[in-house]
Amino acid sequence: MESDPHFTWHRFLTLAEFEEYFHSQTPTDAFKLDWLNQLSTKDMNFTRVELDLLYGSIVTWQNPADKSDRRSICYYLSPTELITIGLSEHVISLIEPFETTTPFEAFYALLSLQMNTYFSGIDAFETELFLRQDELRGSIDENSLDSIFGLRDTIENWSDLIVPFRELILAGPEAFVRQSTYTDALPYRLAEKRVERLLMLIEHYQKDIEVLLDLSTTVSNFRGNEIMKALTIFTAVATPMMALGAIWGMNFKNMPELDWKYGYASSLFLIFLTTGGIFYWMKRRGWLGALVRMPNKKSQVKK
Repeated sequence: MESDPHFTWHRFLTLAEFEEYFHSQTPTDAFKLDWLNQLSTKDMNFTRVELDLLYGSIVTWQNPADKSDRRSICYYLSPTELITIGLSEHVISLIEPFETTTPFEAFYALLSLQMNTYFSGIDAFETELFLRQDELRGSIDENSLDSIFGLRDTIENWSDLIVPFRELILAGPEAFVRQSTYTDALPYRLAEKRVERLLMLIEHYQKDIEVLLDLSTTVSNFRGNEIMKALTIFTAVATPMMALGAIWGMNFKNMPELDWKYGYASSLFLIFLTTGGIFYWMKRRGWLGALVRMPNKKSQVKK
């Protein structure tokens, strides 16, 4: 635990360290006690706003495959004091360029630094998204939905991380409404701009993924229609053969056709004639064409 020369900043690596420190203090602060109780029972984002007080916990990383696997920063902010849990000591050197003089500035400097690290992750996601778009263009198959859902899970994970930062951007001026100059501080304005840029990127990529999902679903529906259409055409074309075969496959004793000299040839001719007639009629009506034709990568015009 150390304090900054300009203001009181207590830094603890673990909740147990802060709990030990808290119980050694007298008198007991009711808001800090509430903060401690919340931290002891919740492992997620939460924000509490009081007049001249802002405290809670914010998730800075979580595993997309297992969202219970996460890292958080716990904070307690007043006009004269900043308490953080989960930050290492080297964070002091990182915020030195901001020349912070208040707990408010130091806290939002931390937020802006944390958000700055997210851009490399968003860039990596963008690269993966573009690769998937190239793979899916003209070759959507049964595995495409799994790939798109994987992309959507990733971008939703990013959204889950960034939205709480946006909440803190709004909560700061609400908590310190009497300090009207706080929002003019460089760290706050920088954090505000970064969270807006991150949310803009996330919203854009979410729309791209929804377009991919709609395209994949539409193509899947068209292909299902093609299959049903093929089965329907086959059934219609084969109907004369099956009907006539069923008639002459009966076991009645009195069937004059069985004694005809050219009965077999006549039946074949009738089957071919009716089958060809149905096929020709369906073709004239335009019912044999494909419902949708997927573009071929090899035939695409190179730009």
